[in-house]
Amino acid sequence: MKKSSFVFLSFFICLAAAQNVIAEVASAPDSWLLKKTGPAWWYTTKPSPQPTELTQRVPNSAELDVISRARALLANRPAKAIALVDGDEVVFSEFKAPANAEAMFYGYSMGKTVTSMAVGKAICQGMLKLDTKSEQLVPELKGKALGNASVSDLLKMASGTSDPNPDSTIFAGDQYKEWFAGKLSYVDVLSSDRVATAKKGVFGDYKPGEQFSYKSTDPLLLSIMLSRATGMGGGEWVQREVLNPMGAASPGLYEQDKDHQGQGSAGLSATLDDWIRFGRWVKRSSKEPGCFGDYVRAALSTQIRNSGTVQTRKFGALFAGYGYYVWTENQIAANTAWFVGYGGQRIGIDLKSDRLMVVFSNLESWMPEVYEFADSWNKLSR
Repeated sequence: MKKSSFVFLSFFICLAAAQNVIAEVASAPDSWLLKKTGPAWWYTTKPSPQPTELTQRVPNSAELDVISRARALLANRPAKAIALVDGDEVVFSEFKAPANAEAMFYGYSMGKTVTSMAVGKAICQGMLKLDTKSEQLVPELKGKALGNASVSDLLKMASGTSDPNPDSTIFAGDQYKEWFAGKLSYVDVLSSDRVATAKKGVFGDYKPGEQFSYKSTDPLLLSIMLSRATGMGGGEWVQREVLNPMGAASPGLYEQDKDHQGQGSAGLSATLDDWIRFGRWVKRSSKEPGCFGDYVRAALSTQIRNSGTVQTRKFGALFAGYGYYVWTENQIAANTAWFVGYGGQRIGIDLKSDRLMVVFSNLESWMPEVYEFADSWNKLSR
């Protein structure tokens, strides 16, 4: 094996296992966060035929103090990029080396929100319904508990199936190497008994829709359903229905398996400006009439409870709710919705104004400061 292939394989195994931690804090080192390449079957995204222009403006006097704090956070925390946006105007955007304006940032689980928007587009084009059962499109799951989960259940992380790994991943053993070698598809993994079996509760098996349980199973399955419903590869559909309408301006990278089914649990690498465009597009869409606007409003609002307390929640400790692959009811920043990625990747949308912020990071540990900072930024328009 060539050295470059070995390095990437090592990256993929660590990423899939989500085991890289520093002092038990989720860690996304630069070699992961700023990766540029992948296997030949991954999809290289393209600029939109109509890229959206991002307007830069000078901060007003009320914003200067917040921007000063942003610079301090970027300098003194494990941040790699921070952007502050007001409407269609970027008020602040800076990087820490080796990150720069041309770098592609891997969004980790912010890619789940990309998957959500891609699913919403398919629903609004009549290719999927919220009550479509997974076994209708993935017959490999017939007779298995996972086959009973609907699109709605999957969007809410409520498939009712087992949690095969404690860190939300589902691959096991040599499956990582097999996937990288192109010998394993997501269907192979999802249809295995260790993944597709019902989760056991105190009073019997959980049913779809009963309990929020954050894991890769649900968005990976939705990506397969999306490919089969649309007849397109995961990257192709995301390109056509997300990246093109949001006005992406630079090439990027989207993960797929050997059958071109999207990595719905993560998947997208894009420039900081294109992640800003994604956040702005979601926000604009939430204010539009019609099917997709209705879907986005639902996605940004609580659809299922993240039960427990800050001390007891397994995932999303500072969030009391979950929408459609969007975290809601942040305990620090009121009236916000968040796209959340492993290791400190965040897009925070203010539901009461047109402000948002984007953060890319190497460590998860300082996210409470991010939420507090976002609250200060958002309040400037309330």
